[in-house]
Amino acid sequence: MCDTMNRIKIIKAETDGTLARCLRIRREVFTVEKGVSEEIETDGNDRLGADCAHFLLTYGGKDAGAVRLVRISESTVKVQRFCILKEFRRLSLGRSVMEHVENYCRGLGIRVMEIDSKYEVFPFYERCGCRRVSDVFIEAGVKHVKMIKEL
Repeated sequence: MCDTMNRIKIIKAETDGTLARCLRIRREVFTVEKGVSEEIETDGNDRLGADCAHFLLTYGGKDAGAVRLVRISESTVKVQRFCILKEFRRLSLGRSVMEHVENYCRGLGIRVMEIDSKYEVFPFYERCGCRRVSDVFIEAGVKHVKMIKEL
C-alpha cells in the first residue's frame, strides 16, 4: 500500500493542458467505454474559470483518472464525472481521490458533498463515508442514487 500511495498524484487543473487530460480520460471512460453521448457527458462546466474544480489523477506518472467538483451553494459541492481508466481500477485509487477532494472542500469551508452515484458503484461511496439519500433514478439512461457526505 505504501508503494501505491507514493505513486499517486492528484493535480488541480489550472491549465488548458491539464483540463484536456481530464476530458480525455472522461471521454475514454464515459463515451467510449460506457456509451454516454458526448453531448450529455460534457457541458459548460468543462472549462477553466467555471464555478468548479477539475482534478487529474496520475499513477506512476501516467494519467489514470479524473473528477470535477461543482459548487452548488456556499456550503455544498457536487462531485461529478469521477472516473478511473480501466487499467487502473482495483488499485484503491478512488479512495485516495475522495480523501483529496474532501480535504480540498474542507479548506474552502464546504460542509456537504453530494454525489449522483451510478447504482452499481454506490457501495464504494458508502465505504468512503457517504450515505444514500434517494431511491434509484435514471440519469443518462443509467440507474443512479443520490449520496451525501457531511464534512
